[in-house]
Amino acid sequence: MSDEAVTVEYLLDRLVIRGSVANVVDQVLAFRETVGDFGTLLYAGHDWADPALARRSMELMAEKVMPAVNAAIRREPRAA
Repeated sequence: MSDEAVTVEYLLDRLVIRGSVANVVDQVLAFRETVGDFGTLLYAGHDWADPALARRSMELMAEKVMPAVNAAIRREPRAA
């Protein structure tokens, strides 16, 4: 792909999991479907221009997103 095609929008759409709680849950589960089970998901938020917003993002990840992801994984049928 050309250098000009590698835009901020392209990177955000293809390499960053972001959005509402439901959107992030869906993206994490889709990623898991693609790569299989994984043990650790690295949360790398570096937007500290607004510390309260950054903290809220981490809280949502811990309190809403990951519990929903884990619940969805638990509901999956187990292989025999």
